[in-house]
Amino acid sequence: MTDSLLRRAQHTLAPAQRRDLPALAQLCAADPVTHVVPRMHLDAALRSGVVPGGLWVVRRRVGLGREIAGLVWAGANLSVALASVGEADAVDDLHADLAAAMVGRLSRPAALVGEAALMLDLWGRVEPWWGPAREVREHQVSMRIDGPAQPVAPLDAADVDLDPVRLATPEDYDALLPACVHMFIGEVGYDPMRHGRAAYEDRLRFLIRAGRAYLQMGIVDGVRQVVFKAEVGALGGEVAQLQGVWVHPALRGRGLARAGLVEVVDQVRAHTAPTVSLYVNDFNDAALAAYRAVGFREVGVFATVMF
Repeated sequence: MTDSLLRRAQHTLAPAQRRDLPALAQLCAADPVTHVVPRMHLDAALRSGVVPGGLWVVRRRVGLGREIAGLVWAGANLSVALASVGEADAVDDLHADLAAAMVGRLSRPAALVGEAALMLDLWGRVEPWWGPAREVREHQVSMRIDGPAQPVAPLDAADVDLDPVRLATPEDYDALLPACVHMFIGEVGYDPMRHGRAAYEDRLRFLIRAGRAYLQMGIVDGVRQVVFKAEVGALGGEVAQLQGVWVHPALRGRGLARAGLVEVVDQVRAHTAPTVSLYVNDFNDAALAAYRAVGFREVGVFATVMF
C-alpha cells in the first residue's frame, strides 16, 4: 500500500461518465450474481441518462490512452468489479493502485461487500487508513437459483392461521418495520432506528412501493403479525438478490422459512427477474439448510467488512 502511494500509478479512479456505462455493464455481466449491486445502479443510469455520484470507473494506462479496468460502487456499502488482467503481478498492481485511490478519493463506507478474495485483499491494503473494522465476515456463501423452487413438506401450522405469502403494500409498513428492525439487529449488530433511522425507513418504503418486499401474516401470542418476510434488496442485470429473510423467533424450526422461500422465489422469477440470488454467513446452518432445500446452489464466496 505504501509503495503504491510513492510510485506513478498505472490505474486511476474517476467518476464514471455516460460513455462508460455500456462497457461497465458488460464488465458486470461476466459475473451477474456477484456484481448485481453495481449493475443495479448501472441499469438505472442507462435508463435515465443520469450517472449517480457513487459510480466510479477504474482506468488502466495503455500507451498514450486508457482502458476500462473496473468499477467501484461507493454508496452506503462499497462494491468492486474488476476486469481480468492475467498475471499475478498485474493483479497486484491493479489492487495496489485501486486501494490507494480508494483511500485518497473516497470516504470510508459502512461496509465493503463482494467477492471474498478481492474484498479481503483490498481490505488488507486500506486497513491502516480505514480500520479498525467492527467485524469481518470472511466466508459468506453466495447462492443462486434459476428455475422453479423445489417443493417442501406441507406446514403443520393450523395454530398460526397463516395468510399466503404476498407483496407488502404501503398499509403494511407499520407491521413490517418491527420485523425488519429485528432482523437487522440480529444480522448487522446495531439498531437502525437509533443510527440512520430516516435512511432505513426511506429504503423500506421504497422497497414496498417498488414491489420488492414480501411478507406473510400469522397469529403469534394471539396477535396477527408478520411471521415471515424477505426483500429483493438488489435488482440488476436480470438478477434479483434476496435480503432480509426472517422468521418470527417464536416460530423458528417449523419450516416457515422453506415454505415462504418457495413462494418468494417463484413470485420473483415470475414477475421480477429469472435468477434469484442471495448470500449467507457460512456459520448459519439453519439458513443454509433452508436455501439448499428449496433449490439454491452455491456459486461463490462473499466477504463483508463492517465499520
